Amino acid sequence: MAPRAVSTLSLRLVPKFIDFPQRRKDEMAAYSLRHYGASTWRLDPSMIVLHFTETDTASAARNGFQSDSPNLGELPGTCAHFIVAQNGDVWQIVPTSVRCRHTIGLNDKAIGIEIVQSTHGNTSHWADQQILGRPAQIGAVLALVRSLQRAFGIGTSNIIGHATANDSPLFRDLQGWRNDHTDWQAQDVLEVRRRLSATP
Repeated sequence: MAPRAVSTLSLRLVPKFIDFPQRRKDEMAAYSLRHYGASTWRLDPSMIVLHFTETDTASAARNGFQSDSPNLGELPGTCAHFIVAQNGDVWQIVPTSVRCRHTIGLNDKAIGIEIVQSTHGNTSHWADQQILGRPAQIGAVLALVRSLQRAFGIGTSNIIGHATANDSPLFRDLQGWRNDHTDWQAQDVLEVRRRLSATP
């Protein structure tokens, strides 16, 4: 299936692609075989997972994803498809046709969106609320998500937070791995969904 274009209307979409050479694609295919039963790096997305970066800048998050360092003893390194900066800029760092390791059990079907925010010793709910209270940033998140929904036919019920990924009916990991992240609590994702349902 040919990749579909993401509308840039009302988005400040900045191409900041990380290196994703054939070696990293092969690592992703091998990871997919172990965890999902099929050797492929290609993504046909049917859901979106929200994250926050636990960094204070988009560049710090991007640098971490660029490194392709082992995570939980396996390659490829973690990554996401988009990073949303606090000023509302949206960095696309991986094509939506390529799988990223951002959510155990859902990497074979989910686009990952990382939103720049650190907890600074506070709870994940607190961090989610900082994002929800920052108009430029949450406005960009909503515009990006709506655009992806249109491009891929993703329903609002398939927009989730990392914190609840294990409970998704689509969750599957052949190695028995589970997520332990607490970013984007259920009540905060409900607020995102409520705003998505409002008139853009």
